[in-house]
Amino acid sequence: MEWKDVKEYFTLMGINLLVKGRNFKEYLKVLYRYYRKPAFAKVDGSLVLMYLFDNPFSISRRYFIHRPHQQEFTYGETPLTTLELISKEARLTSEDIVYDLGAGRGRNCFWWKSFIGCKVVGVEMVPDFVIRAKRIQRKLGLEGVEFIQEDFLKTDLSQATVIYLYGTCLEDETIQKLITHFKTLKPGTRIITVSYALSDYTKEPLFETMKCFPSRFTWGEADVYIQIKK
Repeated sequence: MEWKDVKEYFTLMGINLLVKGRNFKEYLKVLYRYYRKPAFAKVDGSLVLMYLFDNPFSISRRYFIHRPHQQEFTYGETPLTTLELISKEARLTSEDIVYDLGAGRGRNCFWWKSFIGCKVVGVEMVPDFVIRAKRIQRKLGLEGVEFIQEDFLKTDLSQATVIYLYGTCLEDETIQKLITHFKTLKPGTRIITVSYALSDYTKEPLFETMKCFPSRFTWGEADVYIQIKK
């Protein structure tokens, strides 16, 4: 084995340990901050058990492996401590109607409902995620949170006051299509994106960036943009 291979091996191992360390730290923060609320602890515990032997990354990969034109939809989750920061910066209140585009297993949606008290709509293409989220919703009798199995490029967003788009791996063409879709949004709608501002992808004065701040994710740090639809 050459020296460069050894160096690369230890570099990758170091990155892996760093990510695992961050994830463990996040787990402890979640237990301390959010599990004090029994209702959310029950929801999040149900999510953990439901995906214990079939993790969401595997489910997403199985779904998209036969859809090569949709490989950009890589699964990822926003850490709850980061979601709390984003919610504060975006000034979310119980009066908001939040649409989570690419909701995955619905953890963000359940957190928003539990801690902000707003109405939440999770839009997700993978049927298994929606089926399981609805199962938890029915089992625990949760109201004010809805899950839709649909391509978010086709979702009616006319009721939204806030849109959250984690989509860090979306291709330029998809972002352009989203911008076209967002033209129908009500003026004043807040759009939250990770890693890029929508204004970078259009020459039309459709959006105004109100805030940009760094946030931590499981894979590293990225800028979060809070924009207003003009």
